[in-house]
Amino acid sequence: MSKRALIVGINEFTRPQWRLRGCVNDTIEMKGLLEAYYGFEDDEIRMLRDATATSQGIRDGLSWLLSEYDGDGSDVRVFHFSSHGTQVDDQGHDEWECFDEVIVPHDHDWDAPFRDDDLWLSFDQIPERVNFTFIADCCHSGSIQKVARDIEFYVRKVDPPTDVADRIDQLIEQRDTDQDAYVAAQMAQMLQGVPPEQWAAKMQEYLGLLKEQFRKEHFAVVPFEKHYLLAACEDKQTAADARIEGEFRGAFTWALSKAIKDANGDLTYDELIARTGANLEGYDQRPQLECPTALRGQKVFAPFG
Repeated sequence: MSKRALIVGINEFTRPQWRLRGCVNDTIEMKGLLEAYYGFEDDEIRMLRDATATSQGIRDGLSWLLSEYDGDGSDVRVFHFSSHGTQVDDQGHDEWECFDEVIVPHDHDWDAPFRDDDLWLSFDQIPERVNFTFIADCCHSGSIQKVARDIEFYVRKVDPPTDVADRIDQLIEQRDTDQDAYVAAQMAQMLQGVPPEQWAAKMQEYLGLLKEQFRKEHFAVVPFEKHYLLAACEDKQTAADARIEGEFRGAFTWALSKAIKDANGDLTYDELIARTGANLEGYDQRPQLECPTALRGQKVFAPFG
């Protein structure tokens, strides 16, 4: 049986104003969970914290994590990332929202960010029978809306600088212009042969269909087809870096840890996300589980074989 885990936590950044407080605590918590409940040995876990969690350090860590499989269905891999998240303009022109989601390493570079495309490229190479779980305790987009008043927290999100935000806005404007042109051309064809008195009703009927068709034809969807993604929040929410039980930690990692401890580690992924969500009552973040439906009943961090 082959098991490996890469655990990344970043409180300190090359930009001091981005400082967080609970990410290193998250790495300690996650390592303890894997060893206590899932049989991971010390040499099967690599930790990257603060200055060691550079962009290159994380890439090197992923190269180690996603290698040397036994290939018999017994391989388990876990990647836990606790830091900021942000957005940059979509250079591949394959994202409907016109931005790429980005994880923020210690030495984040706006000109060479660690894009979600980079992650998915690595993950797509993982063999089918490997149980791989990516746990992302960071923000994806949006802004905090509400949180219980007695909770001290910081948002794990970096706002893009003005030039990056402007490029995202320009891409959105171009996308909408292209969509309007596409809909107009397709609508003209679809209305051929339709009596003029029916045009208003038919245009209303076709509009939604054509917009959806434009999106499918022009923008790729990157599904998490083979593995597990456990995300701290929905795309338009933020993840909290909160003081809980006297010390700072990621609210999502804390809630996930509590769910595992309460069940003595014996959980399916479906049960884990449900219990984690219940533990996050009071925070405006709803954790997400993305994986094939058939895999939701699999035991957490257990081999497929």
